[in-house]
Order: sequence, then structure tokens, then C-alpha cells
Amino acid sequence: MKDPTRSTGAPPYVDPAAFVASGATVHAGAWIGPEVHLADGVVVGPGSVLGFASPEGQPAPVHVGEDTWIGPGVSIETGIEIGPGCRIGSGTHIRSGSQLGRGVFLGSHCLLVGNCQIGNEAMLYADVHVCEHAVLEESCQLMPGVVLLNEAYPPTGLNVRGPVIGRCAVVGVGSLIWPGVRLGFHAMVGLLSVVKKDVPEYALVRGCPAEYVCDVREIRAKTEDKWVFPYPWMRHHMQGDDITKRFR
Repeated sequence: MKDPTRSTGAPPYVDPAAFVASGATVHAGAWIGPEVHLADGVVVGPGSVLGFASPEGQPAPVHVGEDTWIGPGVSIETGIEIGPGCRIGSGTHIRSGSQLGRGVFLGSHCLLVGNCQIGNEAMLYADVHVCEHAVLEESCQLMPGVVLLNEAYPPTGLNVRGPVIGRCAVVGVGSLIWPGVRLGFHAMVGLLSVVKKDVPEYALVRGCPAEYVCDVREIRAKTEDKWVFPYPWMRHHMQGDDITKRFR
């Protein structure tokens, strides 16, 4: 196989059993293990490690889809599927058994503990902790410092249940989501909240413990001389609605 890697400085290490497409770029100091498959357009940043099994893990394939960008110092263990067009920030660690859909954004220094599922176009900002067995559905957003828990009394291993973050739900900065909790479609959690029970669709909750505030569709905000309806936020992206239309 021709060497498809491109780098400056010390060359990266690519295991002979790995597959790196000719259109992929692997930067200096990166380590690509066996059974790693990098599609065209993938960029692996300096010092990133892909396909390195944890002490308790077993060798398993890693698939990285087209045009995915992996920043410097990222660690991706074995047995992971990453869809096309993802963006993974520097210092993020993804443990075995995790699956990322198309166009997922992971900010810097996130931790995916393993066996979690991240839906298409989900956005996780810096320092987000995703527990094992969590499910994040399509187009949800987790702001910086969010923590998802799957066990109320660690490390007992009793009644382990990952939370489910519903499609288009938004979790505010520094919030904590309790084990087994489900956030509904377009639900919203205010910053620094602790959510211990399910949140219905379109509901805004906040506080410790989080309590219902209102329907997000009732929220109005004034920008300059215009009243706007910012939520549900996804409609502006999906339907091209004008977020600046005047309140009538």
C-alpha cells in the first residue's frame, strides 16, 4: 500500500493492518492502530491515538467516516464507529463501544465513557461528560460542563441506566442529568440545573432539583427593536424561519 499520510516533522505511526485512504491526512506524532479504517477526507491531528485498546478492552475495528476532523491529542479506543463529517476537539477521549452519527460535534476535552450512542448532528461543547449507556438523539445540544450520570450510588453497579437526551433538546451550562432520565423533544434545561425526573417535550426546567418553568414556545426575547421567538431553535435551521420576525 502506498503511504497516504501527509505530515510535517516526525512521521506518524500507521500500523500495517490499518487502512488509511489516499485522501486522508495523518499529522505528525499520531498513532493509528490495527483495524483502524480512515475514509477519504479524514484529518487526524498531531498526537492523536486511534485504535488503542484499554487494559480491559479487546481489539476491535475503528471506522471513521469521510471528511471527519479529529483534533490534536484525541484518544479513540477500539470498537468505535464515527460517521462522516464529524468534528472532534482537542483532548477528547472516546472509549470503546461508542457510536457517533453523521455531523456530530464534540468540543475540546469531552469524555465519552463508552457504549454510548450519539445521534446525527448532535453538538457537545467543551468538557462534557457522557456516561456509559447514554443515548443522545439527533440534533441535541449539550453546553459546556454538562455531566450525564448512569448510577446514583457509584461504584455499586446497582440499577445502572443511562439518560436519554431527546431530539433537539438543549442542556444548559454545568447541568447534571440523573440516571435514567429522559429529556423530550425540544426540551430545555437551564444552566446549573440538576434533573432527576423526565422532562416532557417543549418543557423548560431549571433549578436544583429542576422544576417546570414554561413551554419553550412561549419564550420571547427582545433584540434591538424586535421581539423574537428563539425556540424551538431547530425550526430556524430546518425550515428557514426568520428568527427576527416581529412579535405580533
